[in-house]
Amino acid sequence: MNILVAEDNAFTAAQYARALQGMGHRVTVSRDGEECVQAYERAHADASPFDVVLLDNNMPKRSGVEVAKDILDKNPTQRIIFASAYNLNTLLKSPGTIPKTVEVLEKPFSLSAMIRTIEA
Repeated sequence: MNILVAEDNAFTAAQYARALQGMGHRVTVSRDGEECVQAYERAHADASPFDVVLLDNNMPKRSGVEVAKDILDKNPTQRIIFASAYNLNTLLKSPGTIPKTVEVLEKPFSLSAMIRTIEA
């Protein structure tokens, strides 16, 4: 799978990337919301879209929710997984309008739980 990870904590981002790459996935890491949107747009322009976008919600420049809304405007079927301590309705504040392609992996979680969720 081709996976985009948006995580501002460098240690956490490195752990995610190492675990996912160890399972054979291609991983692009972005450090903030703006960088994530730019990486997403570049991948689509190069015809190598992401299978999954793993988003932290609390990031510099743009929140995960803002990023998810931008991505879903471009591609409503994009699979997005929030790595968050908040539930989905709290994150998006729009019950009833959340696409089925958006999920939450509740923190704290193990790397193996993250991999299982992504590969499901």
